[in-house]
Amino acid sequence: MIKIDIVSGFLGSGKTTLIKKMLNDNKHEKVVVLENEFGQIGIDGELIKKDGLEVIELQNGCICCSIKLNFKNTIEEIVEKLNPDRIIIEPTGVGLLSEILIMLNDKKLKKYLKLNSIITVVDGVNYFDYIDNFGEFYEDQIKNAKTIIISKSQLIDHESLNSVINSLKNINENSYIIYEDWNSEEFYELIKNINQLAHFSDEDIKKIKIKDISESMKEISSIALMPIKTYSIKDIEKIFEILETESLGKIIRCKGFVNSGNSLLEFNYVNGNYDIKKSCLKICPKLCIIGTELKFEELKKTFI
Repeated sequence: MIKIDIVSGFLGSGKTTLIKKMLNDNKHEKVVVLENEFGQIGIDGELIKKDGLEVIELQNGCICCSIKLNFKNTIEEIVEKLNPDRIIIEPTGVGLLSEILIMLNDKKLKKYLKLNSIITVVDGVNYFDYIDNFGEFYEDQIKNAKTIIISKSQLIDHESLNSVINSLKNINENSYIIYEDWNSEEFYELIKNINQLAHFSDEDIKKIKIKDISESMKEISSIALMPIKTYSIKDIEKIFEILETESLGKIIRCKGFVNSGNSLLEFNYVNGNYDIKKSCLKICPKLCIIGTELKFEELKKTFI
């Protein structure tokens, strides 16, 4: 049986980073990562590919909404053509984890797939902001996880971290919560063996209740750009200062690669926080912006 691991979580929570960490000690298995991007172009897949992993991308939609059939067909194709030991699914940050679990409960898929770990990554810094503004699908990701991993815990104080943990327990009292600093030895020991995070049984499927989030999804949109300009780190920082004012819309996530002359700059903006660094990847510049009430033309002018 091929093991299936799902790494769910809201936009910018750290799903791709976690997958890379989890796979550092998993060199003995043939692993395929199924990457679902909400935007029209793939960014996170490039970050995983550079580590030599097989990445299949589903773009411009959410597994649980517009590309259900494509998702099942892709799983079957992966099994037939690649025959991996493990498939890691990274759904878009605005998807329903419950819907994905039910799709994987398909009789045909269950003949050769076994659900292993169901993980949701929660951004400790932005947790309460997100749960207030995106409650329905945000809570769905928490309710249906068996393991919840808090990211950026080192950036908040002990009292704030406890508040996040208590809130998570109120939503999903049976979950196993990992809150250690991701750079610590304790965290590494907890996640180095993916199979130790397996807490899922077929009985759990029967308890899943799906909500209609179509109205909530309408509020979130994305824009994909292929910028041709050359940027410095200061140029990108100035753009992020503009984004933070919300004059171009409420930007939840902005990520991608831009030209900086002899190399690329890789950047990741999440709800006002960001990091920018040089990238050794040899790819075309591209970026994706996700948010609400986006001013598309103004955003294009800002980056192109």
